[in-house]
Amino acid sequence: MTTAVIEVRGMRCGGCERSVGEAVRALPGVHACTPEHIADEVEVTFDPELVDLTDIRAAIKRAGFAA
Repeated sequence: MTTAVIEVRGMRCGGCERSVGEAVRALPGVHACTPEHIADEVEVTFDPELVDLTDIRAAIKRAGFAA
């Protein structure tokens, strides 16, 4: 497992956190995801053999946020 903290711009509330979390958790290989709108970041624990940071950032962008 690998844990990474990714800067996310555009989250303003708990609803934004929920959107980012759902998008990232839907990826195969993601084991945990903790978005924090106050800190403008998301902490993700994932299996690097199944998903990488490029995939995670792309999921965040598809959810409407900058990563």
